[in-house]
Amino acid sequence: MNCIYLSDPIPPFISPDSLNSEDRKLGVVCDVSCDTTNPHNPIPIYSINTLFSEPTVAVDTKAGPPLSVISIDHLPSLLPREASESFSSALLPSLMKLNERHSASVWIGAERLFNEKVATLPQSKLSA
Repeated sequence: MNCIYLSDPIPPFISPDSLNSEDRKLGVVCDVSCDTTNPHNPIPIYSINTLFSEPTVAVDTKAGPPLSVISIDHLPSLLPREASESFSSALLPSLMKLNERHSASVWIGAERLFNEKVATLPQSKLSA
């Protein structure tokens, strides 16, 4: 997964020549940087950006299995949403027990851990 922006040349991560092997196992490349017009693009194997509705583009190879590139130039905008939805769905059951914090095991454990960690702080930090 490529997710960097380059302003200076580096050797490419992958090139069309490196893909032409019957032994190649690589089937998908995800290029979050999508620097198709950057002369320093380290993945010069495609030339278009893709869309969420059509997320992949085939790469023309002469050997090996089919190869696709994901080059959605705003793909990182989806990751925070997925992370937020996943985190909130995992946290919601515990939040629903907040009003039972003296009897719900998750809150009893959280308070115990909090008190254990506070006990390790230097006394000067506690009185500040």
